[in-house]
Amino acid sequence: MPLDSASDSPHADRLLVVIGAVSGACVALARLASASGATGTSWLMVLLQAAVAAQGGAAVLWVVRGGLRWLVGWGTASHAVRAAYTRTDTPTYTVFLLTLATAAGVQLVAPAVWTLLGLFVAAQAWVVRRALPARSRAAGTVRAGAVMALCAVSGCAALMYQGIWQRALARYVGVEQGPATAFALILLVAVSVGVVAGGRLARAASSRLPMVLAVLEGGVAAFGACSLPLIGRVGAAADGSLAVTVAVISAVLALPAFLMGATLPVLVQWLAPSERGTVRAVSRVFGASALGAAAACFVSVDLLFAFTGLRGATWVAVSANLAVAIAALWIGARRASLEALRV
Repeated sequence: MPLDSASDSPHADRLLVVIGAVSGACVALARLASASGATGTSWLMVLLQAAVAAQGGAAVLWVVRGGLRWLVGWGTASHAVRAAYTRTDTPTYTVFLLTLATAAGVQLVAPAVWTLLGLFVAAQAWVVRRALPARSRAAGTVRAGAVMALCAVSGCAALMYQGIWQRALARYVGVEQGPATAFALILLVAVSVGVVAGGRLARAASSRLPMVLAVLEGGVAAFGACSLPLIGRVGAAADGSLAVTVAVISAVLALPAFLMGATLPVLVQWLAPSERGTVRAVSRVFGASALGAAAACFVSVDLLFAFTGLRGATWVAVSANLAVAIAALWIGARRASLEALRV
């Protein structure tokens, strides 16, 4: 299939050109404003750089749109899917108009750039999903995708908690090797015990897995909501010795780490009810959880800790746990209603 970036509507082409021009000019002006040698630059040079960047931005978005359209057509091998995608893909590029925030003093640092790209990828994924025919999205695939999304969000929240609690505990027990080792050891032991207990729980309550997952995630959210004050009170009781430090960390982290570990086998059982697909389900669950944890590293350090502090990051993690719990209940209720209709 040839690379064809022409749109079915000239209005879409004009919109893309405007978006590219505005974004390119904003990026150029922001870089010029932050450059150390920009003082004394004439207005004519500023306008020339903005004009060149505007043309470059429009050209870049034009090439990107053409490449993505070709990729969708080649990947789906369907003219109908490509036509449906082409009709609605151009508005997704409006996320780049957020570069106008540079006029208010927002700098285009790495977190802001990655946020823009993340929003664009999410919008593109939504458009591609809408373009696919309904019959190509089987019920099993949708359920697997939903469960993996829950895994990713749960894993993201878990690693966010780890960073939050480690920083909070460091105020009372320090960052020396002994307390840090005790922190990692107790966390791993509690998670391991939770995995074993969660496996038994998943087998015993195989017909109520959404409810079990909601309860586990709700428990983690409840602890997370009061974790910082609790760590402050318990941490103040430590006298600096390693034994007391280990006891403090155990009391604070054992229960939530246990609940986090118990969610993994529940998700595996939900994804693969039969033992036949257990290996594939385990790889999917741990892969999605690892992706969520990787996202948490970026979100926590580069965004939340910098702009909201530990308290704001804690509430974001709590919201993620509650979102997983609510989504699990909704998916379970929807599945039950579909099964009732079949009967």
